[in-house]
Amino acid sequence: MWKKITAVTMICILCAFFSFRITDAAEVSGTKQDVTDYKQISALISDTWDDDYFEKMVITPGTDTMEKDGEQEQVSDTFDVSSSKAKSITKSEDVLDNYLDKQDGVYEVKENMDGDLEVTAPYQTKRLIVESNQVKDTCGASEVYVNEMDHETILQYDSEEKTEEAFQQLSRTYSSCYPDKVVSIEDSTMGLPLSQGGENGQGTYSWGSDYMGLNELKKQAASNGYTRRVTVAVVDTGIDTSNVLFAGRKVSSQSYNFFGNNYNVQDTFGHGTHVSGIIADATPANVELLVLRVSNNEGKSSLLTIKTALQYAVSKNADVVNLSMGFIDVNASLYDYLDSTIDKAYNRGIPICCAAGNGEGGSKGVDVRYCYPACYSKTIAVSAIDYSSKQLAYYSNRGSAIDFTAPGSGIVSAYYKGNFATMSGTSMAAPHITAAIAYLKMMQSNLSVDGIYRELKLYCRDLGSKGKDSYYGWGCPIMTNLFQRGISHKRYIVIFRTTLKSVSNVKKGIKVSWKKAYGADSYYVYRRKNKGSWKKVAVVSSSKDFYIDKKVKQGKKYSYKVRAYNGGVFGGFSSVKKAYFLKPLKEVKVRRNTKRKAKVFWKKRTYTTTYQVQYATNARFKKAKKVSVSRKNGSLITKQLKKKVYYFRVRYSYKKAGVKSWSGWSEIRKIRIR
Repeated sequence: MWKKITAVTMICILCAFFSFRITDAAEVSGTKQDVTDYKQISALISDTWDDDYFEKMVITPGTDTMEKDGEQEQVSDTFDVSSSKAKSITKSEDVLDNYLDKQDGVYEVKENMDGDLEVTAPYQTKRLIVESNQVKDTCGASEVYVNEMDHETILQYDSEEKTEEAFQQLSRTYSSCYPDKVVSIEDSTMGLPLSQGGENGQGTYSWGSDYMGLNELKKQAASNGYTRRVTVAVVDTGIDTSNVLFAGRKVSSQSYNFFGNNYNVQDTFGHGTHVSGIIADATPANVELLVLRVSNNEGKSSLLTIKTALQYAVSKNADVVNLSMGFIDVNASLYDYLDSTIDKAYNRGIPICCAAGNGEGGSKGVDVRYCYPACYSKTIAVSAIDYSSKQLAYYSNRGSAIDFTAPGSGIVSAYYKGNFATMSGTSMAAPHITAAIAYLKMMQSNLSVDGIYRELKLYCRDLGSKGKDSYYGWGCPIMTNLFQRGISHKRYIVIFRTTLKSVSNVKKGIKVSWKKAYGADSYYVYRRKNKGSWKKVAVVSSSKDFYIDKKVKQGKKYSYKVRAYNGGVFGGFSSVKKAYFLKPLKEVKVRRNTKRKAKVFWKKRTYTTTYQVQYATNARFKKAKKVSVSRKNGSLITKQLKKKVYYFRVRYSYKKAGVKSWSGWSEIRKIRIR
């Protein structure tokens, strides 16, 4: 059972680094600011961060020490708190109550299975995130940030108490409302850092790379023609590129520090360097690292920081994302804050490999359903196996949500300050699967997440019960023969929905234009005449982004839609656009009139709503003037013109049942004004 303890109010750091825009809504007490890119969100995070933030304190009754995010701290008094007293902790005057009263904030306390008390501060960032860009009542927020890109509102408050009150109220209206929870980089057990590493005799440092056959693929990639650049986004603590393991490895210039709001992704914690090192160790130089630092120097991050980095990775079209972090919570399955971004990545064929999580404090792992976002169905959750037994590591989380397993114990990789280190954890297992996926993307860039999943299953060594089990998922992929076997599920590819840009009349017909879709090798164009049935009218090469339909008749209405195609797989249909076919005017003439004026005249058309005359002193009609003319008229006399050569052209429109179309322009006529 959770209990709440309210302590002294903290004063929030007010942010004033954007240009303000006051809203008309009286309910909003703070200024409202538009957040338009990831840099602005990063600035918000860095400007409001407090180094005293923590994820969890663990207190053992009868002791005078406390564990805070894995570090032991001495306290002045003994925590003489029995389990029975813990159940009524908000009413007691015991040492724990006194201790927390000396701290600022709102705390939640629960008793774990070992009888220890776990203390969290869910509102310490004094920030709520609502997945709606139409929040009218912000419940007293001091600052309001609207992220139109992702349809969410970020609310900053002056105290934890106000944040809690606002959360209780807003969560009744908005199902997706979250405190910006503090997250620690996954705990990993670490051996003594090595002054220098040594390869395992197979050309790699990690025994896991050898075990999964990745070292062989690394040797064979170039000779088999697999030199396509693959971008792996590593969402972690950064990277120390001074390590010899990264020699010759490209780190993308688009790498970013979301915690510091700058391009400095230097690792001062070690975890991200170790994870990146595993990937670099297991892949050739054409695998580029997009390093996204999301933590401070102590490895602390937050949900908003992580989401911003994931959105950035998707926007940069990363091929695969490694996320060796998350949080363990009894209510983890109720969180879905990252789901929309993960869904976007999934739909674009970008898999997100997640560490399944480790048991806390060296204890046995728990069910992965308590670890977010590894528990989400559209991530790839990876458990860890040991070196000697090749069995599930004692610390590794397990459960039905596990997808695959990979080497995680005793992994040698790069560490910060140019060193190497041996580390263990599911954080080390996930990048082995990420590296395996990099090879699949090297071979077929538009392979969907479902296709990747199916490919990995084909290569799995089943280490537990037959088929998928709660320890190893489908097993550990052994990729040695990948290049010889090739991609088996070639039809599982990503083709984006085609965007139809315009349907317009040109000289010889109706021109249908679209935005090219990723993964297409051709486009299918469909047409409907009036209210008839849809028919395929053309198949167009992927090198083109338009089609001119010449089989059309004057005054008839036509509807069009387009979809992409590749190897038996269709993308979704585009939206539908409609147009009436209108032939260009042919009988257009221009003659000089009195006082440096010109008269333009034409033969009127039956299908007409209005005419438009355009004229300029150049044949490209740059800075041209446009004049509308009633459908009752067949001519126009211009205003006084300069003594130059002028170019004229005319078109007409027709509108019916909400559909308005313009004809193509007539032939150009020119005249010299004297």
